[in-house]
Amino acid sequence: MDICSNILFLRILFYLQTALKIMRFVVPIMLIVRVGLDFYKGMIANDANLQKENIEKSSKRILAAIIVFFIPTIINCLMSLIEYAVGEEENYQNCIVNLDSIDYYEELKYYEDQMNEQLEKEKALTNYEKNMQELAKLLETNKKNMDSETSDGKFLGQKYKLSEKELKDIAKICQAEQGTPGGAAKEASLMANKYELLSKDSKYKNKGLHYYVLNCDWWAPAKKGTYSSVKLKPNVLEAVRKVLVDGQRVFPLYIDDHDWLGDISRITVNGKSYSGRDNLRNRKLYVQDKTRIYNIYGSVYIYWTHAHGGKDADPFGYKPATKKKVEAMNAK
Repeated sequence: MDICSNILFLRILFYLQTALKIMRFVVPIMLIVRVGLDFYKGMIANDANLQKENIEKSSKRILAAIIVFFIPTIINCLMSLIEYAVGEEENYQNCIVNLDSIDYYEELKYYEDQMNEQLEKEKALTNYEKNMQELAKLLETNKKNMDSETSDGKFLGQKYKLSEKELKDIAKICQAEQGTPGGAAKEASLMANKYELLSKDSKYKNKGLHYYVLNCDWWAPAKKGTYSSVKLKPNVLEAVRKVLVDGQRVFPLYIDDHDWLGDISRITVNGKSYSGRDNLRNRKLYVQDKTRIYNIYGSVYIYWTHAHGGKDADPFGYKPATKKKVEAMNAK
């Protein structure tokens, strides 16, 4: 589209032409009125010098009125000379002619904008559909990862009203402990279990889950404060949210312990005892509800599941007394 079909340029030219037309008639009329007033004042004053001075002023004003009246003509002549000099004849005149069709060009611009807007919407819709497909694939992948790591089933539990900061603090600790979304879900389930199993006289009982996790000294990242520098993964945050906010535990309430391999002294299963890193890594020796785990702190508990599929994943379990306590609570 050339300059004479550009709606913005035509609008500017239209307003300038309108302003010139107004000036062409208003300014000469004002000057003629001033000339009449000057002559009138000179006649009233009966002063020859004043009359002479008024004649000089009037001559200048009349000349100015003539110049203003012919400004559009002067501009047309100048533009024609410039166009002729640069070899682009008729451009300015084409623009003037197009002013009569400004409505047509405005309508053309409107439909052009509508078409561009539609193209942008279609492009945005295509990008949206593409992003949604990618998101669906990501969610499916995460779901498969979660399912493979939290195959212990779903257990309903207490729902916690946590602020987003509190939830992120806990999720960071879970991530520091286990690394994966499934492992973090198990760690969060353990946190909720241990808090809910506190005795009535515990100093943490009425302080809330967030306070308990950060201050009970059971979780090393919280005790050392290293969790604050953890770069939280979105899928870990959502896994922990599902466990604590939505109340979807990944194992029963009586699961109350876990260790990393460095803290396990030995395990026993079917009457046999095993120790050493190779045996402690051997998943075949971990049988749910049968394998007993002994740690270096003197704690003994029964195996339930591992945090994830890694060879050094933490085993989770329960103390027989804790299971009896929960069973008694459920029987009431």
